[in-house]
Amino acid sequence: MRQGFNRRSLCGRVGVLGVAWLCMQVLAGSAYGLDSQQEADLGKAQTAVKNAEADLKAARGSAGTAGKPAKGSRAKLTVMRLDSAQKRLDEASVLLGDLPGDDAEVEALQTKYDAAAAGVAEVRAILNPGAPAKVKAPADTAGASDGGGGQAEASAAPKAARLDYKQEKLLKDAKWYVRETGNYTAKVSAVVARFDGDGPKPVHSEVRGALETAGTAWKKHELAAEYIGQLPAEHPDVRVVLDEVNQGGALIGALVSRLQAVDVELAKITGMEHYPNYDKDYELLRDLSGRYARFEITVQQPEKLAGIVSEDGQVLGEIQRIARTYLPLVEQKTDTGVKMEQAFDHFQTSRNQFAAALIEYKNGLPAAFEADLAEANKLADQGVSEGKPMYFGEFGGVEQRFGWAEQKLIVLRAFGEDEAKPYVERLAAVRGQIRERAKALEAQIIAENALPNDAYTGGDRDELVTYAKEAWAKEQAGAEVLAVRIPSQAWERDTRWQWSNGAFYKIDSSHVQVQLIVKHDETLAVIRPINLYRNHLKGDTVTASVLWGIDEDLGPRSYLLLEKIR
Repeated sequence: MRQGFNRRSLCGRVGVLGVAWLCMQVLAGSAYGLDSQQEADLGKAQTAVKNAEADLKAARGSAGTAGKPAKGSRAKLTVMRLDSAQKRLDEASVLLGDLPGDDAEVEALQTKYDAAAAGVAEVRAILNPGAPAKVKAPADTAGASDGGGGQAEASAAPKAARLDYKQEKLLKDAKWYVRETGNYTAKVSAVVARFDGDGPKPVHSEVRGALETAGTAWKKHELAAEYIGQLPAEHPDVRVVLDEVNQGGALIGALVSRLQAVDVELAKITGMEHYPNYDKDYELLRDLSGRYARFEITVQQPEKLAGIVSEDGQVLGEIQRIARTYLPLVEQKTDTGVKMEQAFDHFQTSRNQFAAALIEYKNGLPAAFEADLAEANKLADQGVSEGKPMYFGEFGGVEQRFGWAEQKLIVLRAFGEDEAKPYVERLAAVRGQIRERAKALEAQIIAENALPNDAYTGGDRDELVTYAKEAWAKEQAGAEVLAVRIPSQAWERDTRWQWSNGAFYKIDSSHVQVQLIVKHDETLAVIRPINLYRNHLKGDTVTASVLWGIDEDLGPRSYLLLEKIR
């Protein structure tokens, strides 16, 4: 089931990613700060508007349509209902005038009041109760008598002259455009009726569409008025159509007035000028989704996986903020809202799949960690008993197994230091035990060590060497650098968002390690790794970081015989 944005809540199962269930409430605020008298007045106004809405609903039911308005007793009933609604609205208006307009409930009631007032005007336009004046019949100039000395009877009204061919054509065209006006007006009325509970409330795009349809209706109305205006208004056939034209125009005006008021309010929600950070937040949402893609690849990068686990809570916090910020656009189904919702759905799907794979992986970590240590112990025993120092070298089996265990430990620590503490202590203990066993082979291990690989092909090699030497000089002034090795062929780029100081910041940097071969004494040299970082967001500036300080205790695999340095 698609979850998507939801006004009631945005919930996500965090599972093993470090945070418990997370739900955010996005609820409309309620009135606050009103004193007891204002609360009482607000209650009275709410009741008055509610009763006015009931009267208006009843009036709509008896008013008929613009093309066929109610007549006779039905029309009188409708007028009575409208007068009752207006009276209740007048009561509410007085009460609203004394209430603070910035209160949430007062604002909501004012919106309902405005809608009801527009509805009353709309129904009155349908009725157009002002009946046209009848043509008075002239007196009989022949003075005919009733034969009994009474007053003479008024003669019958003269029969209207027939319309000629051209006039009949004009009347026919006027009727056609009246029907067209009614067709388009009916579509607009259907949208407006939904504001009064007749279906789901229209979103902003529908309001804009209804205004466009109303514009088309008005053009049809103008054509009807143009044709009927060329005909004698006193003619009874013309008068009927003229009344329909007038009623249609009044109804369009009432509908447009109401739609325009709604359009202004919704523009405060959907106008992109109110969302200056939309593009940045959309990019952030997409990038945050990307970190949960393809677990099978991410699991091979322990540092990256650990970062995802440790920052998951902050990620969800950002998702909450983005959801709250752009929920109005989503609810109004704007193009930007649909785009944001699709990105949100993608985030949900990616993260849920990632979490499921992570649960399975985490459950197997302790056993896999212990297996690595057991294998390191086994190889160490074999190396000592068989006198094979290469087992303890930089690329030997012991260091390889320790490396695998350390990668797993990186991920375990991301779930919390308390959870990882036993594994940290266990790794340190095994390392210490194996180092003691390897002391008997220390000289042989050093003798077996070879110069690190030198594979860098970039044209900025001299610049990198300079950065590394300057960094080490701060640790050991006057150090004699005998050789330089750069094991990687090129810089490795890292582009991602990282949580820092309460917010996510874009990171775009590259990394490479320079290894300085520094003279240690008259027989040995020591490998000093220097990590270089290039910040692509700050003019490609380069910083250097020493991996192991001058006072750190290094194992035999960090040393070389001077005679091996060429």
